[in-house]
Amino acid sequence: MRVGEWLLEPELDRLRHEGREVKLEPRVTRLLLHLIARAGHNVTVDELLEHVWPDVVVGPDSVYQAIALLRRKLGDDPQQPRYIAHIPRRGYRFIADVDTAHPASPADTTPVTHLAPEKQFAPTITGPAHALPRLGRALAVALAVVGIGVVVVGALRSPQPHAPPAATQEAPRSAESPAMRPSIAVLPFLDLSEKRDLGYFADGMVEELIDRLSHMPQLRVPARTSSFYFRDRPRPVPEIARALNVANVLEGSVRRSGQRVRVTAQLIRADDGSHLWSQSYDRDAADLLAVEDDIARAVVHALQLHLLVGRNGDSPDSADSKTHNLFLQCQFYMHRNTGVDAGRSVECFRQLVRLDPTASWAWSGYARALFSRPVIQGLSLAQRRAAAEEARLAARHALQLDASLAEAHAITATIRRAVDHDWVGAQAEIEEALAADPGDPASLLEAAALARDLGQVTQMLDYCQRAQERDPLNFLPYLRMGLAYLYLGKLEAAETAARRRLELSPEGYGGYLQLADVLLAEGKPQDALAAARQEPGEDGRLVGLALAYHALGRTALADRALRELRAKYGPLVQVEIAEVLAYRGEVSEAFGVLEAAVRTQAPGVFAIKSDRYFKPLQQDPRYGQLLRKLNLPS
Repeated sequence: MRVGEWLLEPELDRLRHEGREVKLEPRVTRLLLHLIARAGHNVTVDELLEHVWPDVVVGPDSVYQAIALLRRKLGDDPQQPRYIAHIPRRGYRFIADVDTAHPASPADTTPVTHLAPEKQFAPTITGPAHALPRLGRALAVALAVVGIGVVVVGALRSPQPHAPPAATQEAPRSAESPAMRPSIAVLPFLDLSEKRDLGYFADGMVEELIDRLSHMPQLRVPARTSSFYFRDRPRPVPEIARALNVANVLEGSVRRSGQRVRVTAQLIRADDGSHLWSQSYDRDAADLLAVEDDIARAVVHALQLHLLVGRNGDSPDSADSKTHNLFLQCQFYMHRNTGVDAGRSVECFRQLVRLDPTASWAWSGYARALFSRPVIQGLSLAQRRAAAEEARLAARHALQLDASLAEAHAITATIRRAVDHDWVGAQAEIEEALAADPGDPASLLEAAALARDLGQVTQMLDYCQRAQERDPLNFLPYLRMGLAYLYLGKLEAAETAARRRLELSPEGYGGYLQLADVLLAEGKPQDALAAARQEPGEDGRLVGLALAYHALGRTALADRALRELRAKYGPLVQVEIAEVLAYRGEVSEAFGVLEAAVRTQAPGVFAIKSDRYFKPLQQDPRYGQLLRKLNLPS
């Protein structure tokens, strides 16, 4: 079926165009087919709920998220739609041409699988709508640290520490202080391509940036002549900033590698030359004009999103000292990853949102702390679900205050994935988060968790590595990298990641159990036993002992540890019990426990596709049946 420029293959949940393939979630395919069937007519949200979600109870949010995701897959701009038009108060209308040789009908929209419902809650929390950045968002932090002046500059500085004084005198200078008004100067980007043949592209990129930034009404942008003054006059960053009356610089470069072009930008603090933020953009070089427009739009969006936000003083860095210090305490407790500290983190964030109820980053942290506490403390499933709903409300309130807050989208994605099992909704939230801040560690880690659940282990590893580069002292990237390496059989890397995790969170739940898993895979059961004995959580310690004793042939002790695990923690550790049984070769018993875990939606059951202990089960027909019950791709 031809849909606009795309060839739709609904039986494969796939779109194709000029050699490019885009995969769709089954529910999104169903949504697209229903819109096509009603092409040219208004389709209400209620109609979509009835026809696309007939088997589950969901609300309008699910429609909005799915429409947003479908638009992104189609490359459709909501402001200038070519496929899906929003009709205020009436719904949506499909406006693209459709090849009627193979018309779609509502009957064609039966899904291959069904997505779990989204649970609906009406938040009662309200508050003034302020736009507030998160501490971990690099660009927002950078702008909060340095104030409001920003420069977008080419990588043209000379390694010499000094320059002739005349250069400063020649350069145009405004009498206005950079602290009085946000200011951005765009200088030529450096052409680093092998043949030095991308100069025209680099200049076009800068001109496009100047033009776009000039349309931001609260922003002062030096003209092109001022910016290009420094093309052949390399100067240190502080001198450039003083000459153009700005506070920071964003160095840029372009290079080509095969059929790809990369544009890199680095935000530099002008007064001391320290690096505050960097981002690279990779695109296909087939159409450089389109690439120029695409990257310029992305860069300006990031600056527009955060630059003016930074003027409100509504970030952890720019808060008053009492609020800022309290925020640091909350983060400290959260990162310790212990049961006691998890409780302290919740109480700390609760105090923080009372102290500053308009701080979106505080509400987002509060949501993360609420969601994490019952997991770390090993509380019941009912308690975990109740905490998740509290976290959902806090995250929604954070997004009411700042709809572009990456971490709030990330924790919402966590809830959609781990509680609702709504893969489409989780993916949509992740895309929103990474669009707001492509390097946000929390968003990258949630993307890794979704990839883990879907069995996309290589993608999981890539997201973790990116998160680790951005947040190298956070134990979570190492935790998940270790799991990915273990599944892939890269045991040396898995052990390195597990030990690094322990260095960063020595008292954290699960750290020594993860190390024991790796040591068992390496054929070191005695070392694994020693590691398991150090695990602080009793349930994790019993899992490790049951595994290590079995590997050592100490059957009686292995059986005793397994019995104690079942007696004390059964409903919460069904997946871990199944791991032990699978490791012992008791396959039927392992499947029996996993079936029970699926029925109760026990913790960890949705991550079985990336679990090394279940690899031997994957060829068994019962494994595929489990995946279908979990609505996971086989």
